[in-house]
Amino acid sequence: MMVSHETAARILADCLNRRSHMRDWGGRMSVMSTTFSDRWGVPVLGTDGAAALGLDQAIEDLVALSGDPVGRADGAVIADSTLALARVLRAYLSLYQTTADGAAEAKELIKPLEATGLRPLPERERLHLAAARAWADGDWQAATRNLERALVANPRDLLALKVAQDLYFFLGNRLELRDVAARVLPAWPESDPAWGFVQGIYAFGLEENADYRGAESAARAALARNPKDVWGVHAMAHVFEMEGTHESGVAFLSGSSPDWEASYFAVHNWWHLGLYLLELGRVKDALALYDQRIRPRHSTEWLDIVDAAAMLWRLSLYGADVTTQARALAADICDLVSEPTYIFNDWHAVMTFGLAGDHARTKAILDANMDLSAPTNRRAAERAGLRLLDAFRRYAAGEPAVAAELLIDIRPEAHVVGGSHAQRDVIDLTLIAAAARSGDTALTRALVTERVARKPPADCSARALVTANDGDETWLAW
Repeated sequence: MMVSHETAARILADCLNRRSHMRDWGGRMSVMSTTFSDRWGVPVLGTDGAAALGLDQAIEDLVALSGDPVGRADGAVIADSTLALARVLRAYLSLYQTTADGAAEAKELIKPLEATGLRPLPERERLHLAAARAWADGDWQAATRNLERALVANPRDLLALKVAQDLYFFLGNRLELRDVAARVLPAWPESDPAWGFVQGIYAFGLEENADYRGAESAARAALARNPKDVWGVHAMAHVFEMEGTHESGVAFLSGSSPDWEASYFAVHNWWHLGLYLLELGRVKDALALYDQRIRPRHSTEWLDIVDAAAMLWRLSLYGADVTTQARALAADICDLVSEPTYIFNDWHAVMTFGLAGDHARTKAILDANMDLSAPTNRRAAERAGLRLLDAFRRYAAGEPAVAAELLIDIRPEAHVVGGSHAQRDVIDLTLIAAAARSGDTALTRALVTERVARKPPADCSARALVTANDGDETWLAW
C-alpha cells in the first residue's frame, strides 16, 4: 500500500503494537516494514516514517547541491535499518568521490542488502541496488542502465534522475545528459515543487547539446522558482561560457554568488568565473580568484581538485607563474593517485604534477593506467585517455611538438574521459599553445581560425594564448 508521511507515524505505531517481526537488512529482529510514498510520490520501503522523511531531505540536498546529504543519509540508515534506499543513497554518496576508497566503502554499505536469505527487495530498491553495485564495480554504463529502468518504472524518481545525469556527465555522454531528463519531463508539471530542479537538470543537458536558447530558458525558469538552485546557476554559467558572453557571465556569477557560495559545489561555479576572466584577458584577476575562492584551503575532494588543477593549467598557458600554487596542490594530492579509478581525475593530477615539475610522478600516473581492470575506466583509457595523459605529460616536460601530435589525434574521442565541453576545452587551448611553442605557424593559424569560427568572442584570448607561448600574431594573418 502507499501512504503519506503524515500517516507514517500512525502506521508505525500499529506495526509496533502488533509486534509483527521479521529479519531486517542487518540480520536483527525488526518490525514489519511498510511502503511509504516519498516526497515525490514514489514508493519506498521502510518502517520508520521519520527516517523516510530524512531520506527525502537527503535526496533533495543532493539534487540542490546544498545542506548535508551525507549526514542525513547516515541518519536515515541508523534510524531505520530496513530503509534500503537510504543505504543505497549513502553508497552513491561514497561513489561520488570517484576513488577506490569510495567504491570500497560503497560495497560495504550495500553488502547487508545483498546477503542471501533476506526477503526480496521491491523493484525500485532492487534497481537502485543494482546501479550502486555496478558503479562500485567500475561498470558505470551498467549503472546507468539500471537507473534508466528505475525511471521507466517511476518517472518521478528524483534520485534516479539526478544520479543518472551525473553518471552520464562522468562518462562524457552528452546525448543522455539531455535525454535522461527529456524522457520524464511530462511527469513533472510546473505546479510541482520539484519542477524547478528538473528544469535545472534539463538545462544542463540542453547546453551540452548546443541548444543554448533552450538551456537558458530552462535554467532561468529553475532560478525563477528557486534562486538558490545551484545546478540551475551552473547550467547558466555553461551557457555564458559556450556563447562567449563573458562580461554577462561575470555579472551573473558575481551577482548571484550570495545564493550559492555556501554550497559544496561553489568552487566549481567560481571556476567558471575564472574562465570568463581568462577569456577577458584578466589573468591577474583569475589568479587572485584561484587563491581566494577556488583553492583557499586544503581539500582532498576530487570535485575541488580538478577545478584547481584545470585553472592552474589554464593560467600557465596564458603566461602566469603558478609554480607555488601547483606545488602546494601537488602536496595535497600526492597520496590520492596510487590506484587509478577515474581517468578524468588522473588527467588533472598529471596537470598538477606537470606544473609542479614532478615529471617522474606524471610518468608513474601514465604507467598505472596501462593495466586497468574496471571496464568503464579501461575503455576510456584505451580510446583516448592514455594518449591524453601522455600529451599533457609531454607538454609539461617541454615536448610541445609531441604533445600537439597526440592531441590532434584524440580530439574527436576525448569526450570518453568524461566532463563537460567547458572542461575539455583545455585540450584545444593546450593544442594551440603546443603548436605555437613548437613554431608550427600553419597549424597555429589553422587552430586559432577554427576556434574563432566556432566562438567569435574568443578571438582576443586566442591571440593572447599564441603570444604567451612564443608565437606571433603575424602568424594568424591569411
